[in-house]
Amino acid sequence: MSKRNFTDRRRGVSSVEFALVMPLLFVLTMGLIEFGSLFYSWLTIQKAAQSGARFASTGQGEEEGTRVSQIISVTENGLAVLSGEKEVTVTSWPSTNANGSGSEGSAGGPCQLVEVAVVYAYHPFTPFLSGVFPEVIELTGQDRKLNEPWKPCGD
Repeated sequence: MSKRNFTDRRRGVSSVEFALVMPLLFVLTMGLIEFGSLFYSWLTIQKAAQSGARFASTGQGEEEGTRVSQIISVTENGLAVLSGEKEVTVTSWPSTNANGSGSEGSAGGPCQLVEVAVVYAYHPFTPFLSGVFPEVIELTGQDRKLNEPWKPCGD
């Protein structure tokens, strides 16, 4: 067998190998991008809930009666980079124990527990992975803080 015949038979092997491996690499890359976007969205939601709870614990807006709307506004400012459906809820409990359903739509009084929760409907943008991901993934983030004593506790 001559050297020329051996090299002629190997011609195109790298193209075939590339054609076999490329779809797998493409799906892997798209999956990494999708999971990165999903993780970024979840971190944004969690950080917005933390910012809202931190603001809620200060008692700002109590005198004007706009406290809950200010908390929601601060939380939504943290969600501005995300497009789509977002829901922010504020719940409080009369003590430091969060048992029971709490009082939704109330930020509570001094020394009471307040929770800010965010629900976001994440829509995957990779059509190639539609069999793996559902059409909508519900992401949630929440944070609880103890309200500062801006007035004497228990009043």
